Amino acid sequence: MSFYKDDEIECEIIKSYGIFSRGTKFWNKEVNLVSWNKRPPKLDIRNWQRDHKKCGKGIAITREEAEALIKLLGKILNEEAEPGKTRRGGTDKNQSSNKQQSSGKKASGKQSSRKGAASGRVPISLEPFYDELELLFGAEPGKCKSARNSLLKKYHPDQNSSNIDFATRKTIKIKEAYDRILEWWGNNEQKPS
Repeated sequence: MSFYKDDEIECEIIKSYGIFSRGTKFWNKEVNLVSWNKRPPKLDIRNWQRDHKKCGKGIAITREEAEALIKLLGKILNEEAEPGKTRRGGTDKNQSSNKQQSSGKKASGKQSSRKGAASGRVPISLEPFYDELELLFGAEPGKCKSARNSLLKKYHPDQNSSNIDFATRKTIKIKEAYDRILEWWGNNEQKPS
């Protein structure tokens, strides 16, 4: 759990579901279960500083509202799923750049130096683990190790004595994310010929 409080607003993050967009200057778009001013918790979608000391504008919705939103978003995305078409019938200019990013290529078009990432073989199931390490999807094991080490320094229970439960859970998640990514790379890395 994480707490945020200012003069008028108090919130408690009951459960963190994940980050769906990493921003600049240590802000992320997150989905959490949050209790605002000691009211019943709601699904909350908003910008948060990575340390959860500040938050931006967002929305808090009930389960029923979330289900309705999922249906609406599904409808929108299904309409746009037709290859090469947007909802209005034009050509989707972002389609090729999205394909590059999802196949492990950098936005500039250059390929990653690891064959696993460059060939698009890193499975999408590893994306939440890359999110946990605050890395771009498909990053190499060396970058994962550096990210793990810096996050462990930041979130280790010894550094967060005011919220040991959160720090312990976060530390476990960081270690698990690193282990899962490293396991995949170890099993799938191309051997030199």
